[in-house]
Amino acid sequence: MPELPEVQTVVSELNRKLKNKKIKSVQVLTPKIISIGPNTVSNVRSVSPKQVQQFKKMLIGDTILSVRRRAKMLIFDFKGPLSMLVHLKMTGQFIYEDAKLRKKSGGKYRILNKPTAPFVKFPTKHTHVIFTFTDNSTLYFSDVRKFGYLKVLKDTEVDQVKELQTFGPEPLSKEFTFQGFKDKIGNRKSVSIKLFLMDPKVVTGIGNIYSDEILFHAKVRPDRKVSKLTNAELKEIFKYIPIVLKQAIKYKGSSVGDFVRTDGQWGSMGKHHWVYGRYKETCKSCGTDLKRVTLGGRTGTYCPNCQE
Repeated sequence: MPELPEVQTVVSELNRKLKNKKIKSVQVLTPKIISIGPNTVSNVRSVSPKQVQQFKKMLIGDTILSVRRRAKMLIFDFKGPLSMLVHLKMTGQFIYEDAKLRKKSGGKYRILNKPTAPFVKFPTKHTHVIFTFTDNSTLYFSDVRKFGYLKVLKDTEVDQVKELQTFGPEPLSKEFTFQGFKDKIGNRKSVSIKLFLMDPKVVTGIGNIYSDEILFHAKVRPDRKVSKLTNAELKEIFKYIPIVLKQAIKYKGSSVGDFVRTDGQWGSMGKHHWVYGRYKETCKSCGTDLKRVTLGGRTGTYCPNCQE
């Protein structure tokens, strides 16, 4: 699943590319991907042809003013009294194509980030929603696993969205303080520090990748119980949260799994991983073989020498 740096990369690129674009047409190829209103969207949902037409009617002719982010959620702000919330979930992707990119790429992109992946032309069999703008540029939303969604609602309904109400503080904001971070421990004392970091009610946007990287720099093993950590160790973890996330944003995210940027290029943060995805390799710092541990169904990779 894309984490904060990957989502921020998509948001920054779309905000730059879509600002003041007017929607000429909307194609909904997979109705279950879209929804209307603030209610939570389930993975098993039925959308009628009437709802599809309403979704399209609400957006056609409107202009995108900006794209922003809350946690891992993208929020499209329109000139009219509407917003569109998008969650990429596990495998959601946006590809933006204009005349310049079509000429450069030949209209084909490698949307899986491995050298052997084939180049494909859009729309693909996994493309579910297509936005065409009045300048003939196009935005494709694709999702192999179909867990992602696009939710259109009134601006006045945004605060009613349950997902947004449960998120903790943004780790790159002034609202994210050490005392607030420490206070979140509460009744979570028996949970591992890795799962604590991945809890979006504690802090938003940290998943499997960056919890591993943060804990490596803080020299704390991922399976340590929160209750057993010293105040000094908690401060080190807190310190490295924004440091690691800012570095990942700088390198346009980690292209692991299905994440690609909006032009089909890959993020390069993976080249700078110290532990994530490097199980059975040696520690870049001390040369010790890296180990891994399974916690709540998630795998943490760490250095048994550098991390205590």
